[in-house]
Amino acid sequence: MSDTIDDKQVAELLKGKTMKVYALLLTQDSMRMRDIQHTLDFSSPSLVIHHLTKLMDAGLVKKDAHGDYSIKKDVRVGSLTLFVKLGRHFLPRFVFLASLLVCILIPYVIFFMSMPPDGKDILFLVVVLSTILLLLYEAYRMWFLNPI
Repeated sequence: MSDTIDDKQVAELLKGKTMKVYALLLTQDSMRMRDIQHTLDFSSPSLVIHHLTKLMDAGLVKKDAHGDYSIKKDVRVGSLTLFVKLGRHFLPRFVFLASLLVCILIPYVIFFMSMPPDGKDILFLVVVLSTILLLLYEAYRMWFLNPI
């Protein structure tokens, strides 16, 4: 493969254990082959080298003179599209939508909700709270799709 790999080829490449290796490298500055093997609990170094070679051939990973592997090109395909990278961690995108709704709900309750709540307030609270719960539930389910 060359450095001009298209998205379809990347999507085909980044599956299974190759995706795990790539996602792990996305969370690190650089790693040695043995560290990758131990972190992902692979059975042999040759298995790690096989996946790293596939990633290097695709132009996604590079190896320096000291034997450290790092990300050369950051791509988001497959299950990676469902996550946002914050520092060294991946968070499901639904967490941010739920946070936005909480940020809308709090000022509404403090400044705009009538006491005692009328029908419009109760309807708003039910819709927003059920949406927040649904988003958090989906984020929880998505957490188990975490590629690492």
